[in-house]
Amino acid sequence: MRLGDPTKLEWHFFVPCRDEEAAIGGTVTYLRQRFRAAHVWVVDDDSDDRTATVVRNLRRVDGRHIHLVQRYSPQARTGKEDALNAGYRALKAWQGRHAAPERAVVVVLDAGGRPLWNCLGMTAAHFEDPRVGSVQVDVRTSGAGRGWFGWLAARRNDTKPLCGNGQFIRLSALDSIAGPEGRPWRGVPLSAAWQAGLTRDTFVYQQSWPRAA
Repeated sequence: MRLGDPTKLEWHFFVPCRDEEAAIGGTVTYLRQRFRAAHVWVVDDDSDDRTATVVRNLRRVDGRHIHLVQRYSPQARTGKEDALNAGYRALKAWQGRHAAPERAVVVVLDAGGRPLWNCLGMTAAHFEDPRVGSVQVDVRTSGAGRGWFGWLAARRNDTKPLCGNGQFIRLSALDSIAGPEGRPWRGVPLSAAWQAGLTRDTFVYQQSWPRAA
């Protein structure tokens, strides 16, 4: 498949995480080095470790494109969907009233995710059709100790596709189901007016990280 022009769109990586100190620094650094025009939104779900501190330190160097959204108990730790909703509301507030949501694309990543270099171009080709609301790419993982060549290709067929790792979603599509509370991730599917794309010409590599004892 041909590459589209990613410069015609705005890209926002959403990384919801909790207790991901070991992974989040490498993820944010990778995203900023590989996709210089994109914004990275880390939603820290009341971590017990230094996840938020790692992101703050990176913001001191690259504050314009790195955003930290923090959730606190008792509202926090209520699921990935709620963390993504917090990121959505923060993005909408940051953009303001004069944004162009049809040009913005939200990319859902798990902590430790590494999108391939061509993922923006490949998905941008799909988004040239204004009817496309979302595009899912492959997710490839490796077990601990198996290394780069130990990939297992995961063909995504998610029951909740909008919150799945490697999901690219047009912001205007999220707006259409967000409701007055700003909660697009609440189990409501996109309407039939939006088409869903799938590409196997690019992928997100998901690194497995050991948990602290």
